[in-house]
Amino acid sequence: MRSVVIPVSRRSQPVIFAALVGLAGCTQHLNVDAVGPSIIQGVADQVGLKLARVTCPSDPRPIKANDTFDCTADVEGGGALTIAVTQTDDTGNITWKVARTDGLLDLAKVEASIVTGLKTQAQVDATVTCGGKWKAATAGDAFDCEATAPDGTPIPIGVTVTDGEGNVSWETK
Repeated sequence: MRSVVIPVSRRSQPVIFAALVGLAGCTQHLNVDAVGPSIIQGVADQVGLKLARVTCPSDPRPIKANDTFDCTADVEGGGALTIAVTQTDDTGNITWKVARTDGLLDLAKVEASIVTGLKTQAQVDATVTCGGKWKAATAGDAFDCEATAPDGTPIPIGVTVTDGEGNVSWETK
């Protein structure tokens, strides 16, 4: 199966859109080339990640409600996404969602873990920021987050990725 690589420089469409329909004989086909730019823009808008490229299957896909296929996306700075694409009707409209992440850490989950830990272990109701929504990370990587106590006192936090599943350990510095 041949793949189509869609570079970031193409203009993106909204997440739900009417894909261009190609005609081959009597069978209408989904314009899979139009899917990548939609994913690039949608991931940037919704998740805050910049994608280096999106690769979708290049085989012709007949227009067919509930047809599904996967695209892969390489994240700038590291990591990858698997994107599940579904044709929502028989006219070429699609939706997509991030089905899997590889090498990416959900910083909201890290922040929530630190908030819970500080409250449980030190009885501090802190706010925590790790500087974004996602971070390319593999086991052994370390980075800093910043907690702030209710009185405004900063609490530096060191975070270490413990495995490829996104688990982390953290400590105050």
